[in-house]
Amino acid sequence: MVHRDNLVRGWPASKRKKKHEILFVANESTSAVEMYDPKKANPSPEGSITDDVDVPIQVAVDKKGTVYVANLGNNTITEYKKGSSSPSVTLSSGLNEPYGLAVDSKGDVFASNLGSNTIVGYKAGGTSPYETISFSSEGQAVGLGTDGKDNLWAACDTSSLVFEIPAGSSTPQDAGLSGPEGPINVSFGKGDQMFVSNFGGENVAVYTYGTTSPAYTITSGIDGPTFNGVTDSATFFQTNQDVNVVGYKKGATSPFSTIGGLAGPAGVASWPLVPK
Repeated sequence: MVHRDNLVRGWPASKRKKKHEILFVANESTSAVEMYDPKKANPSPEGSITDDVDVPIQVAVDKKGTVYVANLGNNTITEYKKGSSSPSVTLSSGLNEPYGLAVDSKGDVFASNLGSNTIVGYKAGGTSPYETISFSSEGQAVGLGTDGKDNLWAACDTSSLVFEIPAGSSTPQDAGLSGPEGPINVSFGKGDQMFVSNFGGENVAVYTYGTTSPAYTITSGIDGPTFNGVTDSATFFQTNQDVNVVGYKKGATSPFSTIGGLAGPAGVASWPLVPK
């Protein structure tokens, strides 16, 4: 693997056991998941996971601090226990060009497959899918997110729609949102405030949970938006494809932080989780 010369391997020593915030950024071009302090403006990487990471597209974190990485390069999802840089579990069954990734409060794992246009679900601790949901009639399922009630949400860029799959169901339901234009990802902040990154519209639409019209829209700093995520302190981060990652304080529409030097920034996630 080729890595940036200044990339620090492993987790930041001071943050392995404490609940200091960590922002994880998947860098597909260097096959690494890099770690940053999300409270700092324009931070440098403080650590990284590289073992068995192969063209990482999305990253997710569960309530225990386990990190999940969707590897497009070898059709796997690798799991890393908090503080570890070596995978404890590798999922491969049911994966075909994994792209979106989400974990619910029970530890169930969900991934979207670009190669088969499906979403697969794995029970916590399971290595084979317990369900496979076809999106052949809904559009291409890309980014995934889970809300505080463990409902699964999927952004479909080809149909410009966002779908909700209620917890316990395998049936996608059009969320009826106004505003999506080629949406790539959906994430949730405090109070299940919903952020939808619109690649086609060059913006991020922000919705109060349960509403279908945006409360506000972010355009400043947005340039080819793909994946996004919200930290425990309500800071929102948006990846701009092949450009950078930008961060916004709670309710702000102009970035306070820009993470550059990433040849292929993709998915983002953070620890601790947003309280639901």
